[in-house]
Amino acid sequence: MSSGVHNNTGHVQLPEERRFLSTSEAAALERELLEEYRFGRQQLVELCGHASAVAVTKAFPLPSLSRKQRTVLVVCGPEQNGAVGLACARHLRVFEYQPSIFCPVRSADALHRDLTTQCEKMDIPFLSFLPAEVRLIDDAYGLVVDAVLGPGVPLAEAGGHCARALATLKRLSIPLAGMRRLAATQRTRCSLMCWCPLRRPRAAPAASPDVSTL
Repeated sequence: MSSGVHNNTGHVQLPEERRFLSTSEAAALERELLEEYRFGRQQLVELCGHASAVAVTKAFPLPSLSRKQRTVLVVCGPEQNGAVGLACARHLRVFEYQPSIFCPVRSADALHRDLTTQCEKMDIPFLSFLPAEVRLIDDAYGLVVDAVLGPGVPLAEAGGHCARALATLKRLSIPLAGMRRLAATQRTRCSLMCWCPLRRPRAAPAASPDVSTL
């Protein structure tokens, strides 16, 4: 039996190969969407935030998780990737996960403020600090989403508070996922799936086959 999907003509559609865009390709695509197709910045943030939340649901389906594993800590930086993280957290709440948010540095950007207000109105808690003892984070959450730095941003450019948060995330034993890449197919050019699982402990739930792991 074929593993492809049958379309209306009876032909089998094979799954398209997905690849990650390079930093330059992602930047060029963003410019094209903003300048040629007249997308707004908030639209792109929402698309990436929603796609990232959907990717979480595929890698960690809600029915397969215990109550504790449904808790997700989203760590959001002050730039655009942090805004994507805020949108992701809001969508995760709609999908019935239990997100919390930590912002190492609060941004004065209007979009960040709007997204923060939306999350607060949905009763998503914001942490006032990130525990330095990683065991406390491991015990409290089932998954951490790293939305601190954007695609291609070197760790050396992270500010003091962000650098300390990233250093803490590296020491966690629970699954850590980051939104630093765009996935593309030949037909769609970009699926806006800003999702890249970074680490999966042996005891973590198995990922869905269509979510790439490193």
